[in-house]
Amino acid sequence: MKTIIAVAFFGILTYAFADTVVYGKKVCQTDNNNGMVNIDPKRFFSGTWYLTHATQSTRVTLSTICRDFEPKLNANGKTLGVTYGYYENGGTDNRYEVSCSGTQNTTRRDIFNFDCKSNNGRGETTNFHIDGSFLATDYDSYGVIYRCVTTGTLTEDNVFLIHRQKNPSDDEVKNILKHYGLDLKKFISRQKATCSN
Repeated sequence: MKTIIAVAFFGILTYAFADTVVYGKKVCQTDNNNGMVNIDPKRFFSGTWYLTHATQSTRVTLSTICRDFEPKLNANGKTLGVTYGYYENGGTDNRYEVSCSGTQNTTRRDIFNFDCKSNNGRGETTNFHIDGSFLATDYDSYGVIYRCVTTGTLTEDNVFLIHRQKNPSDDEVKNILKHYGLDLKKFISRQKATCSN
């Protein structure tokens, strides 16, 4: 009887914590997060996705959350292009334009690897690499992405919640995040930013 109770308890704990997203350790956590192995790139990489919520990091702050992603699956069906832009500090002076090219990882189908280039209004150019693990999406309204960015020796990671609409309700967001052990209080929100786009 004790064995049955212990096995049942362990099974409940495994389920309860299996989907908890690991991030914020200053190293990529793609190996510690389980994504969607059956993601359909044709359905996901089309239309516009709005970054509505993100865990804060060096590059993702309230002043840079206003990102509108335009993903495209290229004609060969293998390479992906993603472009987005945003104004620094919600203003209209220093605009960042980012373009990324990537492919689906061959060993982890939930991960997409992107090489990106950013140009801003001050003439600064930055090259960086993104590994994105696609944790969840319904394709029509939301997506949850674990994102790890490497620029030279700097590595940072965070969790993005993207939507097809710019302003989802807090209840909708809380419902999505709780499945991954995430708390809305630890996220910055586009609704609290001054977005020019």
